[in-house]
Amino acid sequence: MKTRIISGVSYSLIIIAVMFFMNTAALPILMAFICGVAVYELNHVAKVKLPLAIPSIIVGAYIPLEIRYNFLEKIHVTPFAALAVYIIAMLIMMVKWHGEVKFEQVAISVLCSIAVPESLGCWIRINDLQLADERYTQANVVYLILFTIFCAWLTDMFAYFTGVFFGKHKMTPVVSPKKTWEGAIGGIVLTAALNVGLYFVFAKKFFPDGSFFLWDWWAVIPISLVLSVISIFGDLSASVIKRNYGVKDYGKLIPGHGGIMDRFDSTLFVFPIMYGILSIIETF
Repeated sequence: MKTRIISGVSYSLIIIAVMFFMNTAALPILMAFICGVAVYELNHVAKVKLPLAIPSIIVGAYIPLEIRYNFLEKIHVTPFAALAVYIIAMLIMMVKWHGEVKFEQVAISVLCSIAVPESLGCWIRINDLQLADERYTQANVVYLILFTIFCAWLTDMFAYFTGVFFGKHKMTPVVSPKKTWEGAIGGIVLTAALNVGLYFVFAKKFFPDGSFFLWDWWAVIPISLVLSVISIFGDLSASVIKRNYGVKDYGKLIPGHGGIMDRFDSTLFVFPIMYGILSIIETF
């Protein structure tokens, strides 16, 4: 447990440090690294052969940079055209190495290389809202990103400790034997309480008019509950994949946690949902 806590705090500090430089290249570069490693881990777990995994990893690492800098638009190439070329290239590789590469591996590799960076890329999209809408200040986007990260990581952390002390009823005995209903409820409730506190801190210290322009403090509770529940499903989905392939962890990059996917599995679900919530609220 000591190793898990130390490594968790260390990686959290790195993420927090990057938040001071989110408007620089630091954020897309960090996302490119995280996505590239996550795509590698998924390919490795799914036993995707190396020739096929290489373009998958490259595309996974490239997409966060594309989200921030729009390289394709600058050379007048549409995302659909780039995607078509990528898929065709992967299918050609399947023909080339038909004895080793199966279609299922192509499908897994392509899906991972697009889904992972597009999901985590919502971190960049939320941060860059300040470039498209003057209502979003730097304080606003930092608040939204911290809110989202809290729902992903604190739900897991609080659920773990609540489950250790109070857990009796297994939530998913086969998929994730250590998860309990008591732990899940504790994680969701404690995270919502902390997010309310986060709102008041930002409202008092960083929001000019004393409140967030999209919602008041009471709205934090239902939004936090939704994101925390989604984060649990993200964690469980990643666990199902590991069960399907008979592995314990996605990697060994983070001592006590496993790989990047073991740490960012819930984040992959939470950031797109937060971005969607923002879009819905702005529509109405």
